[in-house]
Amino acid sequence: MTESCPAPRRPANLARLADHRILFLNWRDPGHPRAGGAEAYCFEIARRLAAAGAEVTLFTARPPGSAAEERVQGVRVLRHGGSYGVYRAAALHLLTHRHGYDAVVDCQNGIPFFSPLFLARWTAVVMVVHHVHQQQFDRYFRFPMNSVGRLLEKRVSRLVYRHRPIVTVSPSTRAGIRRELGFTNPVHLVPNGGPGPSDAPLPPRSPRPAIAVVSRLVAHKRVDWLLKAAARAAANWPGLTLDIAGDGPELPELRRLAARYGLADTVTFHGHVDERRKRELLARAWLTVIPSVAEGWGLTAIEANTVGTPVLAYDVPGLRDAVRDRQTGWLLTAGGDLATGLDRALGILADADERERIAERCRAWAGGFSWDASAERMAGVLLGEYRRVEARRRSRRHPSNLAVRARFPVRDPEQAARALGTGVRGTDHWARTAEGFTLLLGDCDELRACAALRRLGYQGASVALASHVDELAPTEPTP
Repeated sequence: MTESCPAPRRPANLARLADHRILFLNWRDPGHPRAGGAEAYCFEIARRLAAAGAEVTLFTARPPGSAAEERVQGVRVLRHGGSYGVYRAAALHLLTHRHGYDAVVDCQNGIPFFSPLFLARWTAVVMVVHHVHQQQFDRYFRFPMNSVGRLLEKRVSRLVYRHRPIVTVSPSTRAGIRRELGFTNPVHLVPNGGPGPSDAPLPPRSPRPAIAVVSRLVAHKRVDWLLKAAARAAANWPGLTLDIAGDGPELPELRRLAARYGLADTVTFHGHVDERRKRELLARAWLTVIPSVAEGWGLTAIEANTVGTPVLAYDVPGLRDAVRDRQTGWLLTAGGDLATGLDRALGILADADERERIAERCRAWAGGFSWDASAERMAGVLLGEYRRVEARRRSRRHPSNLAVRARFPVRDPEQAARALGTGVRGTDHWARTAEGFTLLLGDCDELRACAALRRLGYQGASVALASHVDELAPTEPTP
């Protein structure tokens, strides 16, 4: 019997972001052929902010054959530029719409978008760091580009995002942000969610030893290590099967390695699979293996645990948080032999009763993660940054000769009069008119006026700079 999830708390932070304009910047969107856990994280949170009433836009790269713009589950998705051209396209978009967003969630994938350089000074910015890439630049770039990547992620980012809050998904990544990147910014933990319970029936567990892996097939995932280990383990486990789901640039080489190791009857490459098929493959398996050099979290670990499947992984950043050693899986030391670890894990799982006990622990652990809770925590970080920016703005605001006139309709004039009587400064003027209310805000520009009206709860107001006539002869407030 699985443990039931506790009832979620009322999403107070999400509700307070209604009508705010929020931009997410991410390298890819979930529809990208090479999308992974970072894309799921970004979109799952973005769509929940949109469902709560925020006006949410996701700006991302555009793969061939995809639409430049579409609306997906309430989120406006803009796609421009390729894998690296997206950074230039995003900078142009930010410059063009520098006053068009209240907040930006800048998701770093090794190199961030450096959004504060292109935005209005008082826009709230939150940077998301899934994991530190300092050691990975050598895997993908040669000198000098690997050194440039390290410089951008570390020193340049530290200058551009100074004082801005950082969101990360695991305690070990938080430690890396402090230790390797040297950031002194506030770092908030907003973990990945989980797929949650499903009414769809699951296939029975395989009677034979079975491994399933769902991964982007890129170098740092080290799926080649798993193939080599599986070739050794197959000698001890007749009938062993290995299902590999996912796509990426390493796929042709992995196929060659499988043939070289004599795994033609053991390994099946499924390519990209949908959520239903992924769930089925993981549910059938005795074990999933994540031999990555590092992860921000290890979303696949929680997805496997959700269907009762344990994880074999290395004790590296991210995975050491997602996998509870000897409870929901097993962690190998960084230099440990994968084949030995695989053989040991399969030996434990060969006992059907022990398999079920481990499956219960896996489901209980995965049940503690939800995207709703993650979105609520992200909303809390955004609200905190709004408050910080506004406080800093008020403390450093210079006197202004500007004034703003706002006009807005209201349903309850008496209630509006009471709210204005206590919610505006004594130097501001308001008056009831046949159409609603007129408000004159002195020493103020349009942006500050909109923020004030939002705090008062009046959306959709007509706002314009006041003329000298407006300032000289404001209508006296109605008693």
